[in-house]
Amino acid sequence: MKSGILYCKISFENCAASVPRLFSRLISCAILVLLTSCSDFDKEFAVQSAKTTIDVSADGTALVSESFDVLVKKWENYGGVYVDIPQRFKDASGGVHWRDFALVAARHDGSDEYYFKENNVPGYSIYIGKEHCKRCPADLPPGVSNIQIAYRLGRLVRQEGDRQVLFLPAYMGRVHDQGARKTLALKVPPGGALRPSRDDPATYEIIQKAPDEFVVSIAAGKGDRVLPDIEIEYPGGAFLGGTSDRRMRWWLSDHFLPFLSILGPLIVALVVILKFRPSWLLPAPLMAVDIKMTEGISPALAAYLFLNWKADAAKAAFMASVCHLAVKRTLRISSLGEDAEASDLLAKQERRKAKAGRAKWYSLPVATRLVFARIEKERPVGDRRRVKAARPDVRDELHRTVTEEYQNVRGIDRWSLWAVVSILALGIAVAFFSGLLVFSAALCGILVISFIFVMMFRHPERLSIRTDLRQAVSLYLTFPGLMILALFYVGTHEVISEQQPYLAAILLNIVGIVIVTAMLRMPTPKQRQVRNNTLILNRYFRGEIDGPAMSVECYEHYLPFAVALDVEQRWTERFNRWRASEKMDAYAPDWRISS
Repeated sequence: MKSGILYCKISFENCAASVPRLFSRLISCAILVLLTSCSDFDKEFAVQSAKTTIDVSADGTALVSESFDVLVKKWENYGGVYVDIPQRFKDASGGVHWRDFALVAARHDGSDEYYFKENNVPGYSIYIGKEHCKRCPADLPPGVSNIQIAYRLGRLVRQEGDRQVLFLPAYMGRVHDQGARKTLALKVPPGGALRPSRDDPATYEIIQKAPDEFVVSIAAGKGDRVLPDIEIEYPGGAFLGGTSDRRMRWWLSDHFLPFLSILGPLIVALVVILKFRPSWLLPAPLMAVDIKMTEGISPALAAYLFLNWKADAAKAAFMASVCHLAVKRTLRISSLGEDAEASDLLAKQERRKAKAGRAKWYSLPVATRLVFARIEKERPVGDRRRVKAARPDVRDELHRTVTEEYQNVRGIDRWSLWAVVSILALGIAVAFFSGLLVFSAALCGILVISFIFVMMFRHPERLSIRTDLRQAVSLYLTFPGLMILALFYVGTHEVISEQQPYLAAILLNIVGIVIVTAMLRMPTPKQRQVRNNTLILNRYFRGEIDGPAMSVECYEHYLPFAVALDVEQRWTERFNRWRASEKMDAYAPDWRISS
């Protein structure tokens, strides 16, 4: 089975040039996951016996040398075994700690062997065996192989009142959690007294050969059995006390993974609080027209904001843009209604070469210039073009342009983007240090592929995939294949009890990324201020609040916004009352066609 999978993987890598690069990498990773998950170690290997030598020094650390006689049952096998190191322990008050660990050597039948370390909550899992690659023989020969590992283990002494207690995990390292018979030769500093076993009868036998030497014999049994620690009591001061920097390092190692686990949800909570912060944290609401903010948006955007992006906002946005072109003297119009006609358009030569023409043209918003370009394409009757005829053709593009302008008002929400990146990095770190990296990747793969399938069925028009064979294979075979592999791995991989809190933290990080990403669609405070200013502008046009002092320039400046908000008549009435009060002659603007 394994050789077949390896053959498929290598063959696929060789022909990856004919397959999209992304899919080739995904399938290569998936095949490696399948290779690992399909390996049944109990059917391929059996630990017959184990021997351990432990030499405890005066500083409370130990040099451990372990040897495992492993029976390789099958020709096709995984190529190596995992040795689990017992680093996690609890103190008398229930606090969880980790022992220091440093790998010294890894050997197979007396020779140095390839190895790598994998993180896990109980402790490191050290793989010792053949390296998996294209040209590496990945199988151990059948028969008995001797796997050896040497490492240093620290933090083995605890203080109990005026006494010091050396405590060691009885079984030490395990291979695939198989509980083979084991013999431990323990050498400790003299002056200690062995504490009796807490179990009755004792689950293992201890013989004291000398004041500083013990032999521990453990019979074969279930791998998940819980054996009490070997405890040797010493008078205070027998072991050197931990230095301040060592105690600080221990404290950091104890709290590192829990801290990473809660940091992601805390970031999500902070982002949510800032997005939905109370009123006293929000900027003061606008009480008057913000002239600078009004000049920063197009009349078309004001129309869409005022009408809350409804379909009929397109008409108001178009007519507001036409009015804007007129008051900026880039064309003349006969009226502000749907039947308006345009003439005297700003010539292309003047827009490109004349300094005044360029300044006038590029001072206009993109949405307004878009409407001008579409009107310019209309065939004139005499010297006039019907404005109404240009509206259907520009409708969709005008909506896209206004949407882009609204997004530019929003700006880049760097804080939210950094929050997403930080939560993702924290989730990966928690998964890596808890030994759940592949499991978490499989879960994320299931979620992402499910989301892709849902989007494919809900919005098939968004797919622009060619119907050739390569694309069909990539779409209809790769994704379901990856989904099956991910489901298989998740279903067959056991999450031990110590890993479950960290798996919950990883899932919370995934949920947090979804929440923060969804909140990227929410209006920012700047966007809310722009819409609020539009509503205040509407009240100003109706005469409900004071605003900029009336003048001909003020009337013409705000007229496109009045058209956008459908209050052009009220705004014109206010202007006429002002003219009457100023005893001003009849108003005949040069941007209106007189006849």
